[in-house]
Amino acid sequence: MITIDFNKKTPIYKQLVEQLTRSIKSGELKPGDRLPTERELAERLDVARGTVKRAYKELSDNNIIEVIHGSGSYVYNDKEAPDLERRARAARLMEETYDKMTAMGLSHKEIGMLLHIALAKKAPPESFARVAVIDCNPESLSIIKNQLSYIPGIVVSSFFVDTIIMDDDADELMNDFDLVLTTVTHYDTVANSLTGNKEKLMAADVSLSRKTIVSICALPHECSLGILCQSNKFANLIMEQLEVFASHRKNVPVCFDTDTKAIRRFMRRFSAIIAAPNSPIFEPSATGTLLDDYTSAGGQLIPFNYLIDRGSLLHIEEQIDKIIGDKA
Repeated sequence: MITIDFNKKTPIYKQLVEQLTRSIKSGELKPGDRLPTERELAERLDVARGTVKRAYKELSDNNIIEVIHGSGSYVYNDKEAPDLERRARAARLMEETYDKMTAMGLSHKEIGMLLHIALAKKAPPESFARVAVIDCNPESLSIIKNQLSYIPGIVVSSFFVDTIIMDDDADELMNDFDLVLTTVTHYDTVANSLTGNKEKLMAADVSLSRKTIVSICALPHECSLGILCQSNKFANLIMEQLEVFASHRKNVPVCFDTDTKAIRRFMRRFSAIIAAPNSPIFEPSATGTLLDDYTSAGGQLIPFNYLIDRGSLLHIEEQIDKIIGDKA
């Protein structure tokens, strides 16, 4: 049973780490046991989800638990096959992955570069730069994280602005990060909450990609238009940009649903759709032939790419190079 002493000087995430480690060592939690989700544990203990995320991250970094994306967090199971068998399995897995990547049309050099990036992300803590990205909606966080993912030696964690504002000790949450990145829009708000980590805080300029601007401006005046996204905040961002580049577009209908049938019904109503880049429509594994069916029928799909501009991105890369260099 995990209990938090809010009057104790020990940080809450450290209390979680200590208690979970103790439960695992005592056998109360056994190898392979599934842990509560970050949201479940945060609600049960009445703490910020970011605090639980930080505790799970530390436990994962120390091979005490294993985080399997899309499945959950589990007590690490060290009772695997002997070393030789593990290496053989790993070699086969690498060969299968290589074959799949070449089938995708990637060259040997490109595969090597992607492997280098992946290894850099998984390097020991002392050799990579930890970056926290803060924004107000999941779509923007996903876009920014995807942009940064190609910088070698970087590991990115995402946080909502509201999480930072509502956390009683946001500075504690950011202590382990080497760089804290937010947008110019949110810089002052975040800076007011991170009084002890302002030297790590950077503001990035974000703007609509040229391709997205051209696509919006080229929309026929009479075409019907809909929006696909996850959050109201991102929908409002799209509407703001439509006001700039297509001022005649007013009160554009929005679909927040992730169900394929609901999305299909929504899209049938419009000759053009503006969608967040992380919309399910771009994932054939999630929505099947929906995108192909829509475009084959004459529909136009515009990805709404709201990106870090090149100048800010270069500055971020320089800072990360310096951080990694200082750690070497």
